[in-house]
Amino acid sequence: MGSERKGLIFSKGRLETLTDGVFAIIMTILVFNLSVPELLLFAEGEYASERLSIKIASLWPDFLAYLISFSTLGVYWVLHHRIFRWILYVNRPLIGINLSFLMIIGIVPFSTALLTHYMEHQISIFAYSSNAILAGILIYILYYYARRNPELVDKTVQALIGKISGRRVVVTTLTYFVAIIFSFIYLPASLFLLLLVLVPEFVPDRYFGRNTS
Repeated sequence: MGSERKGLIFSKGRLETLTDGVFAIIMTILVFNLSVPELLLFAEGEYASERLSIKIASLWPDFLAYLISFSTLGVYWVLHHRIFRWILYVNRPLIGINLSFLMIIGIVPFSTALLTHYMEHQISIFAYSSNAILAGILIYILYYYARRNPELVDKTVQALIGKISGRRVVVTTLTYFVAIIFSFIYLPASLFLLLLVLVPEFVPDRYFGRNTS
């Protein structure tokens, strides 16, 4: 077949299935960072309920890190989907880029645990944001490679879709750069910025597609 002569060895379905599976596993693993607080009921006595409430409240860093990481993974999954709705076939380089992206995404549970245990330290914000930035760079490379190889993409899909996808990746990645900068200035602000990664997904496509003729 023509596609095989050009070195296109898989339809995109196989790679999308693998990517969805990896994301599903990693997003599930995140919940393992949340642990149920334990009480010695005989020792706590009548204060057990009060102590339990205090211990649950003390888990807020764990839940915040879970929310940040689940949001990050969700956004990157959506970005991946936006790019792959424009792609029909994949070749060896594209597979390699996608696998590299998944390898970096696989580190998110570790960087999440680091963020959970050392949320008050700048280095944890730096490590987590660097993880997300590297993932953003790789997914942009994936987008750029597909754009530079038109035999991989669906000609019936407007080119504007590809441009919008690329711009969303850039905006998302820049959010983590800003979070690192703020971590040197005011740490709580950098944590808030990590949640702002969701904002671009609520911005209509037309705002990413202006002046793209």
